Amino acid sequence: MNMSIDVIFLGLDGVLFDTEALHLAACNAAFANAGLSLRWTLPALRAAAATHGYARAIGSAVALPPLSREKQRVAELFEDKHRQFHQAILARPPQAQAAALALIEDAAAAGCKICILTDLPAPATSALLERHFGADVTSLFSVVAGGASFDGPAGTGPYAHALHAMGVQPQDAIVIDTAVPALRAAADAGLWTVSVAPYGTDVVRPRQFITFDALHELQTSPFVPAPKPQLHRAA
Repeated sequence: MNMSIDVIFLGLDGVLFDTEALHLAACNAAFANAGLSLRWTLPALRAAAATHGYARAIGSAVALPPLSREKQRVAELFEDKHRQFHQAILARPPQAQAAALALIEDAAAAGCKICILTDLPAPATSALLERHFGADVTSLFSVVAGGASFDGPAGTGPYAHALHAMGVQPQDAIVIDTAVPALRAAADAGLWTVSVAPYGTDVVRPRQFITFDALHELQTSPFVPAPKPQLHRAA
């Protein structure tokens, strides 16, 4: 079967940028401002991010009563967390991951499109990318979308819309992310997925990162089945 990698979708949190410490500080600041006694450690943030993703990890803290019944307070907590994170990246812009930049360079040289889809709010997404890439953002990335929602039905989400706009088939696209909601949505849409989420309580993120050549090997390996189409039960 002839396969190609026409598009690579990259997340931002833990993929292109190491934002973990900034998310942790923003969550704890939001907890404090809301008058909550809760404070997270790094393992607690990672446990929440494993379900909700880093951008919306704070959702695990408000999923239970009494906060879950106070919709206005929950909305304000999310808003404050996003504001704290945005201010933090403006004050202390995180470093771009060297290995991810190498992947972008190799993929672009091979004619592969690079796209950013993230559930980080659009202002934070723009701030992160423009601080590092400047005017090259529009020429380097074919699609940049912040504030993406990965909770919709398969075929209607941000990956499906982006692929349709570019005229690319799902099997020719790969998603690299740390966020479970994004990876699940991508898999449901028929895209290849690669998780680079951190594990355990290690404070230092491993330096290794998947390369463009390794993505080709993954896609063409006889031991890795192609993504299966979604099966829909008859009513």
